Amino acid sequence: MYRKRTTRTVLAVFFLGASLPGVIFSAPQEETTLQTSEEPSYDIVLRGGRVFDGSGNPWVYADVAIKGNDIVGVGDLGDASAERVIDVNGKFVMPGIIDLHSHANSGFDMDDSDEREASDLARATVNNLTQGITTVLFGEGGSIWGEDSSIQDKAEEWSRNGIGTNAAMLAGIGSIRNKVLGAVDASPTPDQLEEMKALVGKAMEGGAFGISNALDYWNGHFATTEEIIALAQEAAAYGGMYVSHIRSEGTRSIWWVASDSSPRVTHLDAIQEIIDIGREAGIRVHILHIKSTGIPFWGRSRDATALIEKGRAEGIDITADQYPYTSSGPDRNTQLFKWEPYLGEAVGRELEVAERKALIRQRMEGDEVFATQLEKDVMHEILARGGADRMFVRAFEPDSSYVGRTLEEIAELREENLFETGRYLQLDNDAQIQSYSMIEDDLHHYMTRDYIAPATDGGAAGPRAHPRSYGTFPRMLRKYVLDEGVITLPFFVRKVTSLPASILGIKDRGYLKEGYKADILVFDAETIQDRATFDRLPDLTDAKLSEFIADGDPHQNSEGIEYLLINGALVIDGGEFTGELAGEVILRR
Repeated sequence: MYRKRTTRTVLAVFFLGASLPGVIFSAPQEETTLQTSEEPSYDIVLRGGRVFDGSGNPWVYADVAIKGNDIVGVGDLGDASAERVIDVNGKFVMPGIIDLHSHANSGFDMDDSDEREASDLARATVNNLTQGITTVLFGEGGSIWGEDSSIQDKAEEWSRNGIGTNAAMLAGIGSIRNKVLGAVDASPTPDQLEEMKALVGKAMEGGAFGISNALDYWNGHFATTEEIIALAQEAAAYGGMYVSHIRSEGTRSIWWVASDSSPRVTHLDAIQEIIDIGREAGIRVHILHIKSTGIPFWGRSRDATALIEKGRAEGIDITADQYPYTSSGPDRNTQLFKWEPYLGEAVGRELEVAERKALIRQRMEGDEVFATQLEKDVMHEILARGGADRMFVRAFEPDSSYVGRTLEEIAELREENLFETGRYLQLDNDAQIQSYSMIEDDLHHYMTRDYIAPATDGGAAGPRAHPRSYGTFPRMLRKYVLDEGVITLPFFVRKVTSLPASILGIKDRGYLKEGYKADILVFDAETIQDRATFDRLPDLTDAKLSEFIADGDPHQNSEGIEYLLINGALVIDGGEFTGELAGEVILRR
């Protein structure tokens, strides 16, 4: 007999100014599937693939059977019947990738007020699907539900509208703090702290996987260690975790300047703080996008992991994630002149960028001591961003010939020192500068640690996206596994599947085993490749730092994902997005 199935497909191929290559769909059609006279045993069988189970073991030849949402068979299934049998001979089959650090919720939040197909495509987050991502975790610093909303409200909204991948959420300390205290540099009173703890408890009861913050930023650094411990103890009572963009990733916090009177916090100080929080609160702790930034901290990844491994040996459950790029998000928009330490929150937050710059210039002209301090601050920032030879102008309206040149090169052209050139570019004008504050040696070392998972720190498709939003996992697989051999393929598979599942405490995903959810990735080792590059800038290696790629484009989906199943539904079929929104909201229970 024949069974007919209609699949909703997406027609729009353009979102927020970002083209989506390879995502072109036909109008909805009826798919006719031939069946035998007997009802088939399974919905889908992946036949003859090289199967990784996610544990870190080598691959084995096996078939994989799916029925409904679940994996119901792995092994030699003989001539078992199915509605769809897919020959994956020569391809690798593995559990779907779990991304522990995502900002793609902006895509999920698109509603149907716009054209239906366009909003469906946004919620699909195709840039994640083409990386093999099946589950994401949201919530760095701030809760992704509104101040007057709840995690249950967000879960219901997404479930009603449909989402492309599975999604889990954290409760953001930043949001909780703002609701109770506002954006102020102050410690909560005992009553305010109790109110904050109650909000943590409410989010945990609603299904949050833990709490998070971003201590490296201006507003984030207001929170003290003691305050965090109190909130972490509340989350720990529900079995939650504490996740942090820690206070420093190199020589200083992002907001800090050398002339500031507050103590400098280094990367090692910040790691020790999160270990202390884990110990005092009795909670699992996780470091977001671990890295060693700035010339003084290059090569210090080994010191960082030694400190983490000492904590782990002492019984602290501490893990981390990383992305495989030497330029960060803040690097992509390097600011040599920071307004917060000079103008303060109360004054600076209400001003336009031009007004802030004008105030800083006025103070320089009237205060020689401040002008001298400011120059030292800028020179310190240049070191923290990787040096003047790794800082590239990516946009400059007054003189387009500067685009693609380094700060060092422009200073030589203008016959000025680095501070004078930096002032001309960013205080007198609005140059956009991208820096490369990390080196490959540190990336490699972090990759070799069995408690550090790859993660994107990436968003949905959009005009300001970092290439990691489109290419993190295929880049690591292509460059660092298959081409350079920094880590092995079984080790990589474990790091992106069962490791993040265990960090989150998810019991039915992360392995390719009978009884687990059918989140499954099939890729071709010959064609797997990231395509996203830095816009008009080099993707630097430690050699040839001044190479300039004029046709770079961060808005390119990755290639080589042949099939992707989420909860048993094919969302990529033969390398093409099917239009299915198969994701589920995962709430901690």
